[in-house]
Amino acid sequence: MTILADQTLRRRENIETAELDGEWLLLNIDTHAITKVNELGGYIWSIIPDYPSVTELAEKVHTEYGVEMEVVLVDVQAFVEMLIEAGLLIHA
Repeated sequence: MTILADQTLRRRENIETAELDGEWLLLNIDTHAITKVNELGGYIWSIIPDYPSVTELAEKVHTEYGVEMEVVLVDVQAFVEMLIEAGLLIHA
């Protein structure tokens, strides 16, 4: 699956989060599925409401972490696809 860079994303309802030792746990209350992500993944998850597209997310990560934009775009795209497949994100 390929998500268009400017497509609006929205976190699903009924997702609880917890941060433990630099890792984040995302619990889907409806399915009882837990997804564990690293600190950067948790950061991206937390900013999705304010930066609801792959392009916006990548630009924010690029600004915050100083990683090359081309690398960030590929990584954010893959992370977003994983969140959609896990049932945590939807297209708005």
